[in-house]
Amino acid sequence: MTSRSTIAAIAAVDSRIASTIFENAPAIALGGWPGSVHGRAWASFTSFEDDVKAARIATEVRAVMYDPEGWAATPIEERRDPVTHVHRFVSLAHDRGYFAIVTPHPNLVELPEASFARAATETREDAYLRSGIAEEAARHADAFEIQAQRLQNDPGAYRDFVSRTAAQARAANPGVVVLSGLSTHPGYAATPQMLYAAWTSVNDVVDGHYLSLAKGRLPRVAAGFLRMTAGGS
Repeated sequence: MTSRSTIAAIAAVDSRIASTIFENAPAIALGGWPGSVHGRAWASFTSFEDDVKAARIATEVRAVMYDPEGWAATPIEERRDPVTHVHRFVSLAHDRGYFAIVTPHPNLVELPEASFARAATETREDAYLRSGIAEEAARHADAFEIQAQRLQNDPGAYRDFVSRTAAQARAANPGVVVLSGLSTHPGYAATPQMLYAAWTSVNDVVDGHYLSLAKGRLPRVAAGFLRMTAGGS
């Protein structure tokens, strides 16, 4: 899964690998791409609800994603109580016949006034696991993405967090599709080899991945990584 702009940037570097990876289901393209499942994402449940009520969602959209994070795009009340809003998102999505994807970011635990806020002695990832956000977010969703990309330069740490989070998600919902995040720039520049090592470390854990260019950066890295996953050089 990725965005239309990411696919376009990768296609500009290597149209063949972009076609191989993304121009077929079950690939999901947020914003749409020929051959993929057409998806759309929201950082705010309220915005999604408004768009549903106003019939502003294109008829070709089949998958919808809720991405609450510790940023301005997610309203403060949703950051304080992401689980309630995830459940409301999934319920409304299913009511309208959509495939519902949720991806609550670990940085939600950095909100000081939240009941699940990170303690001074905890890492962000430990606080996230302790919070139960992943378990509750995955409970009724069709797909759940683990935003572990900041750990991708350490395959052992990446695998540990992804495995533990995936176990929580599947304990709540054995049928949920579990994805993990990979990025060309999660605060540092990635290489194709780095992405491939992280990808390989969880091949037996997840069902797929969300690939981000992080503001459009390093599409050649993404293309090189995808060639490696497809058996190319």
